[in-house]
Amino acid sequence: MHRIVLTGTLAGALLTASAFAQQPPDFEGRYIAAISDGDMRAYAYIDGDLGPPRGPDQLSIVSLPLAATPEVAAIEVSNTVINPVYSIAASPDGNTIFVAETHMQREESDRVLSDLDAGTMLRAVDVSDPRQPRVLGKAEVGPLPQGVSVSPDGRTLVLATKTPGTPLVFVTFTDGRFGDVRKFALGGLSPMSELPDQGLMPHHAEWHPSADVIAVTLNFRGQVRFFRVARDADGSVSGIIPWGNPVQTSKWPMSGKFSRDGRYFVSNDLQWGPDVRGFYVNAPPSQFTSIELAALDAEEPRHFVVSGASLPRHAESLAFSNAGGLIASLNIGQTWIPEGEVGHSSSSLSLIRFDEESGQLTHLGDWPLGGLLPEGIAFDASDRYVAAGVFEYEGPEPRQSGLEVWEVVQSEDGVPGLEDTGHRIPTGPGAHSLIVVNE
Repeated sequence: MHRIVLTGTLAGALLTASAFAQQPPDFEGRYIAAISDGDMRAYAYIDGDLGPPRGPDQLSIVSLPLAATPEVAAIEVSNTVINPVYSIAASPDGNTIFVAETHMQREESDRVLSDLDAGTMLRAVDVSDPRQPRVLGKAEVGPLPQGVSVSPDGRTLVLATKTPGTPLVFVTFTDGRFGDVRKFALGGLSPMSELPDQGLMPHHAEWHPSADVIAVTLNFRGQVRFFRVARDADGSVSGIIPWGNPVQTSKWPMSGKFSRDGRYFVSNDLQWGPDVRGFYVNAPPSQFTSIELAALDAEEPRHFVVSGASLPRHAESLAFSNAGGLIASLNIGQTWIPEGEVGHSSSSLSLIRFDEESGQLTHLGDWPLGGLLPEGIAFDASDRYVAAGVFEYEGPEPRQSGLEVWEVVQSEDGVPGLEDTGHRIPTGPGAHSLIVVNE
């Protein structure tokens, strides 16, 4: 592992000088953390061809406030864009970043997407000094970890994996070190022979913001299930207990996020599946589903679907504002289909109003984005800006990638919208998942 600092000279080589010509946006927070995958070109999703290697996988830490030439420190950390976006998470104190390795870095002989080996590792990176990140250690969690989420106290991480029989994995993390790795089955599931994974494999697990409760998305079943986390006397996870009823969402819930108070869970349902031509190519527009959770102390807990919203195709990323009343979505679209042909759509950002009392979703609008395979979105601490990851832009090799900064603006009638600031932040090739750490 080694650290890389993107200086002004290198930043200028990665992105045009016009990106830095203006005063940088007053993007608030402590830092932005983004991971990038140098193993493949964006179109590998469609034709399978990885293309030539573009560089090492990286974790980039962008110090805030933004400078005219952004200060970016980077360290090699294995990751992949082939994941459910949430492969990066931060400890509650913001001093540690966790990165799940869904696929390993490519080997010299790898040529096509199927050549990439399954990842098995979760890594921890010390970012107490954002300018000097260093890898603390790693834990083996099982094949194809599908993201990572951190408990409210920061001492336990949960991951959905593809471990047969025991796909849900909990890892302790204390005093800068990984500890126990414990794996569990998802109780209450019966095999469904018509589904590719028999409906037994989770696609994402997300921790409640204030309780030992997790939400688990079962993409092929079209369900979200909730579980209470049981612990031993020493705090290690001893088991998971189904909590309340399974909730049927729209088709293929990829992942989801809790509202800031934990009363609601919003899933992003991508409409993918074996009955779609190309599995995801030409999938219908995405759907967000808002689920109201039972009270944490309910004797007979029951959860309810309370709202939904239609979004553009492949809305893989969603983020709640810090105040809680907005959701931003980053939508991959279908830019791999030529413009003018059936099924083409641009990548885009969307804003959704979220009613914190009722859980109602109101789609406010979509704004075209110029990049390919954009993934990862987050609000800044003030909720006046969002950062969006762009895997690559059209152009000659080596193709550029990075983070775009968009401003949340108000129309004359008070409806929030988005406006591109034109500010770009360089990262390693293949930027995707990101978070903003405020504290």
